[in-house]
Amino acid sequence: MQRRSVAKILFRSKKFLACSTIVLSLALLGAIGPYFTYDPTDYVGRMYEPPSPKHICGTDIYGRDIFAQLVHGLRNSLMVGVIAGGISLLIAMAIGGISGYVHGFIGEAFNALINIFLVLPTIPLLIFFSALVRIRSLFLVALFIAFITGWPGSARALRSMVLSLREKDFINLAIITGKRTRHIIFGEIFSNMIAYIFLQFCGACASAILAEAGISLIGLGPTDVPTLGMMLHWAIMSLSLQIGVWWWFFSPGLVLVLLIASLYTMSSIMPEV
Repeated sequence: MQRRSVAKILFRSKKFLACSTIVLSLALLGAIGPYFTYDPTDYVGRMYEPPSPKHICGTDIYGRDIFAQLVHGLRNSLMVGVIAGGISLLIAMAIGGISGYVHGFIGEAFNALINIFLVLPTIPLLIFFSALVRIRSLFLVALFIAFITGWPGSARALRSMVLSLREKDFINLAIITGKRTRHIIFGEIFSNMIAYIFLQFCGACASAILAEAGISLIGLGPTDVPTLGMMLHWAIMSLSLQIGVWWWFFSPGLVLVLLIASLYTMSSIMPEV
């Protein structure tokens, strides 16, 4: 099977180009923005200042700069997405690859594991485990998301793709030449699915960012750093919507929607493998 360039597969799609531009722009803002803004914990203005040239996203109830919170929160939310998405994808590749390629009891056992986690109430479980920990670091929250909610959907998708590829001629040739199962799964099958795996990673990142925002919204996110979800939590707790301070929840909400929608759209593209 002739391996296609990942770039040629993905960048033929105008939808992918548009969404990747949005994601890369937001990632760049999160990466360099914190070096050119106030400290998000500093009191730099009056309370509830509307957007202005000095504070382009306004200030909160304590006079802290919301744009500074936004760029720091964006960076941290992206870190959760990358860490949780990467770990969950590795789990999904291992379990999905084995269940899709290996026949018999082992393959069925891994498939049953996927099905069990797919029907579990993962969000309540995530809330439960987050509530058990008093001090939640960014990495710990990402681990909870990766192991509880992140991998089952990707594992099912990868399993389906492995099932369709394992009967191909190049796989039969690898079996005849005596290559090990591990090499066939990761060296032959997954190497022909790089574009598809990358898109699964985009979807896993989006799911992780959304999950973190969900638990942060109810106050169970990271306790030591701001995220987009924690910004919305602070805005809700301060009744910003009721008192008309729209700029406090508008900027993190808009960035969160753009980021998640773009990543999910990228993951919905179906490249040929």
